Amino acid sequence: MIKPLVYLCLMVIYLNACDKPELDLYDGPGKKPVYLPADQLGDIRSEAPQSIAASGTIFLRDTLLFMLEQYKGIHVFSLKDSIQTVNLAFIKIPAITDFTLSDHYIYADSWKDIVVVDISNLYQAHETSRLRDLLNPSMFPPLYDGYFECVDESKGAIIGWEDAVLTNAKCVTLN
Repeated sequence: MIKPLVYLCLMVIYLNACDKPELDLYDGPGKKPVYLPADQLGDIRSEAPQSIAASGTIFLRDTLLFMLEQYKGIHVFSLKDSIQTVNLAFIKIPAITDFTLSDHYIYADSWKDIVVVDISNLYQAHETSRLRDLLNPSMFPPLYDGYFECVDESKGAIIGWEDAVLTNAKCVTLN
């Protein structure tokens, strides 16, 4: 019984001692991050209704429907008339990927921060507080396998990913 355990331990030590091979630099099609300068993350406000491009989380509060627009903000719709949905406003929250509601406040992520937005007046939404550097946002394109340009945080917050021809790319997600 002891011999198999010794062999198993030696095998585990041997496998853990193996170096992972370095990946070659890649040239070709892939993804690159789209950045927003960090000083623009505080530009939170109500805007006119906008079209939906990349929806996400939704919340229903009374007769209002709140729908996330990835990296951009939150659409607000009135469902008061069940036959006619009305697009009321868009609340701009740069670099948002998720949110929740409580009373007349939106709690949302904005890159590495948590922001609190007062929506007591949907047409004059504004930031009331910001907790900085609480989150670790994703540094790779979601639902993507392949090479991508590594994130350079000095360029700002990631607000999306776009197709690009890469040169000397070293970041990759592969299954």
